[in-house]
Amino acid sequence: MKSSTSPALPDPRKLRRRLLAWYEARARDLPWRTSGDPWAVLLSEILLQQTTVAAATPYYERLLARWPDAAALAAAPLDELLAEWAGLGYYRRARLLHRTANVVAERGGELPRAHAELLALPGIGPYTAAAVASIAHGEAVAAVDGNVERVVARLIGLRDDVRRQPGKRRLAQAAQALLAPRRPGDWNQAVMELGATLCKPRSPDCPACPLRVDCVAHARGDVEAYPVLPARTPPTPVTLVAAVIVRRGRVLLRLRENAPNAGFLELPGATLPEEQLTPDGAPLDGPAALVAALHDAHALKLEVREALPLHKHAITRWRLRVHPFRATLSSGAARAPLRWWSASDSSPPLTTASRRILASAQPELLQLS
Repeated sequence: MKSSTSPALPDPRKLRRRLLAWYEARARDLPWRTSGDPWAVLLSEILLQQTTVAAATPYYERLLARWPDAAALAAAPLDELLAEWAGLGYYRRARLLHRTANVVAERGGELPRAHAELLALPGIGPYTAAAVASIAHGEAVAAVDGNVERVVARLIGLRDDVRRQPGKRRLAQAAQALLAPRRPGDWNQAVMELGATLCKPRSPDCPACPLRVDCVAHARGDVEAYPVLPARTPPTPVTLVAAVIVRRGRVLLRLRENAPNAGFLELPGATLPEEQLTPDGAPLDGPAALVAALHDAHALKLEVREALPLHKHAITRWRLRVHPFRATLSSGAARAPLRWWSASDSSPPLTTASRRILASAQPELLQLS
């Protein structure tokens, strides 16, 4: 599906009237929509990256109550933010938000108003900058996220790959041309709302869509063929073994030094190479691999007691299969990056996989269920 010319746009004025009227009547009641505070808008947009509204909402309310502005977050240690962020995933967002808070605090405490200035902040890309500038300050700049990308590509029948030039450029031009200049924040949120609730990737609710009469994809009868996207790279499978070692109400954990989840605590263990796996990806001898890994890395001697249920977890491009084992420490001492941890310790936080394994293995002891 390729084109050499930009698709013609429907009448923007009619589209704006219909979509804004629909948005005013049908928009979900979300907490960040009641505040025009730039910091609140920025926080919501960062939380919603790769995260559903349902998952992001309690974090938004908790984080905003604890750190209501950039200066408040800048004054807090990063570990405290990571602990509050625990369970939400994509922790790079938290680190970049903390860096942004420090930059803003150093410059007087107020976020820049203009799209171009917002782009200069750590981790703030074109979409987030446009969302904050339009919603908080009324700048007439289109915010293009995955929902907007899908709505606009279907509306104009764009046959180009929207993640590559020239498709990306054509879609951005169309989104900007359709923008309601007098209500840019409302328009951006309305298009995002349409994509999130009606114009979904699969089984879109076209009969309820206020833009269906002008939608090229709907007229062609192939709505789900848009937007055109590059082929997905298959996730990389990773098999690990991990030790659950508990002593006097504390569990032995390791501070992770590398991405993903650098700076988080995790169960000690090892990633198994292919030669230590069966054809279906299971460990050939998980206990032996675990004993060898902790002896080689930390000079610990283990006695493996029993296998615990397999834990599956996805992190960005990796698909993890963690085989945990309950074990006891027969000799050796916990030295950095190992440490003994109890549920009363608030930071650093645990990785999601380790927290879930412990919640299943020792809920009454660690109070993690």
